[in-house]
Amino acid sequence: MKLSPMALALAAAPLLAVADNHLDDIPPLVVTRATPAQQVAPASIKVITRKQIESSGSQTLVDVLRGQAVLQVRDTLGDGNRVGISLRGFGENAVNNTLVLVDGRRLNNPSLEGPNLNSVPLANIERIEVLRGAGTVLYGDQAVGGVVNIITRQPSFNEAYIESSIGSHDLEAYRGHIHQQLGGGFSTYLSGETRNTDNYRDHNNASYDDAFARLRYDHDNGHALYEYQSTDDELELPGYLTVAERRNDRKASYASNSNGWSDSKTQTHRFAVQQKLSDAIFANFDYSHRDSDGKGAYNSAFGTSPFNQGTRVETFSPRLSGQIDTPLGASEWLLGHDHVTSDYEYYSSFGDTKFRQTQRDWYGQWIQPLSQSVSLTAGYRSSEAEDRNHSQNNRHTDSQDSTSLGLNWAISQQLRAFIKREDVLRWANVDENAFKDPSIDFLKPQTGESWESGIEWQDNIQRYQATLYRLDLNDELMYDPLATGPYGPTGANINLDQTRRDGLLLEADYRLTHDLSIGGQYSFTDSEFRSGNYQGNEVPWVSRHSASAHLTYQILPGLKGYVESVYTGGRYVNADLGNTLGKEGGYTLFNAALTYEYEKFISKLRVNNLTGKRYDSFSTYAPWVAGSKGLYPGVEEDVQLSLGYRF
Repeated sequence: MKLSPMALALAAAPLLAVADNHLDDIPPLVVTRATPAQQVAPASIKVITRKQIESSGSQTLVDVLRGQAVLQVRDTLGDGNRVGISLRGFGENAVNNTLVLVDGRRLNNPSLEGPNLNSVPLANIERIEVLRGAGTVLYGDQAVGGVVNIITRQPSFNEAYIESSIGSHDLEAYRGHIHQQLGGGFSTYLSGETRNTDNYRDHNNASYDDAFARLRYDHDNGHALYEYQSTDDELELPGYLTVAERRNDRKASYASNSNGWSDSKTQTHRFAVQQKLSDAIFANFDYSHRDSDGKGAYNSAFGTSPFNQGTRVETFSPRLSGQIDTPLGASEWLLGHDHVTSDYEYYSSFGDTKFRQTQRDWYGQWIQPLSQSVSLTAGYRSSEAEDRNHSQNNRHTDSQDSTSLGLNWAISQQLRAFIKREDVLRWANVDENAFKDPSIDFLKPQTGESWESGIEWQDNIQRYQATLYRLDLNDELMYDPLATGPYGPTGANINLDQTRRDGLLLEADYRLTHDLSIGGQYSFTDSEFRSGNYQGNEVPWVSRHSASAHLTYQILPGLKGYVESVYTGGRYVNADLGNTLGKEGGYTLFNAALTYEYEKFISKLRVNNLTGKRYDSFSTYAPWVAGSKGLYPGVEEDVQLSLGYRF
């Protein structure tokens, strides 16, 4: 596949630059499990700072991740409302193989529904830590391809901010936040957002409301906090288009039936404590409860199917961490327990599902210096999953062990190298176990082995990183549109035989002058089926080549410009396991933004898809019509203008 010359040139530019200015905003690598670890993790990690988020002029979390984190994005509607993010070569099943956390709290669902990225307003984010690679031992289920951990802000001073936005497709949005010190160690943080838009396509109106509150108490030896969040997400679903329908009107909704819609309401409670027990030991306790109720109707070739669903996720995660002095230096240890109970109910004309899944995990990690420049990281997790299918009165319990071993070598003050081997694990979710071959009671867990190694150079003006990886999976969980399911040979979730993903990641950041910074990433991914009916085929909806590049320029005092390009290579359409329909073509999107600050006023102008490129944001195999596929046209030029005031 030929890579876009523009995207390749922009991605390579940082490697050719020469300058003598300080790159003072490149962040250090960190460990993302909210522990006081000091050792660098043997992994490929990207940290997106608050400064980078603001410079991009982005209005959504998806815009930030799409341009800077080497993620492949599955955007079903092309407007960011229903998004799946993929690390390490996953397609349709990406939402259950990339774990998304907010301050360590899981956003992933026990179903095929992806995490709601809209529930994290950008104004609340301090930084985003992207662990690219296996994270099963530290994070557990679904951390197969990587982990996106969103760290929210905890301002140390009083502040208030309000903002209003308008944009294409009748977008109107209002958001704001306030942080107030209450005295006696207490503080509060409140934020809210409301957003309404008609979106790009017909029958795709969206309305979103979010309210967040945090009460925190800080003392000399730690802190305690309580958080509450409420979201209301209403969306009309336009459905897919055939090739002929898209050619006639790419903005149209599904011609046969355009009554799809969804309305979900979610309430989340979180209570967390961090306590210093001694100079070398820390205790963390985290409890969260998320309650979501939804209703709506989906379009399909068989008509409109109304549904009702409910999801309850309760998580209890205590852990201890600390340091021990050894002759070779201070070693770091972590012990933890994850107890996750998920209840899921789904009622539709196609059948009912009532499921409970309980995961009980114990894990530990030890980081031991072997010399002044080399450290060893070893970890172990014992996982148990209990599935209860209340609809069929079935029950099943399974357990798996996972280990990790890594070496980190600080070759010099600027240069480091690492190598890591880790077992990976994903349990079948409730949707998968509910829609399978009737002769199978429960699907097998997805297991595998990940190897990765990398080298990184960083000084005060530049950072370069190269990573190689191999991910071998057994019993990978995936939807097969030709498998025998509850309604005959019309599709089912299955366990594949063996799959493999080999890849290369190149990344660079460079400050050319005090006012000009550039950066870029390139990713090569070879994902294929190694055995079974689809042996030798590529995994659908995974691009072999992807790249992005960005440029930030301080035009005048207070005025900053930002330009990025995102290249997505050709790929087989979703669910086309047989690779029979040919590849969808690759494309490059250009986005640009201007941000201006004057005294207490902040304005942002961002244009996505600057050139008006016509592309399909998602394409899927439609087995009920021979050789057919369903297309979801992407958004053309999209303009958003925001004006804010800081008190």
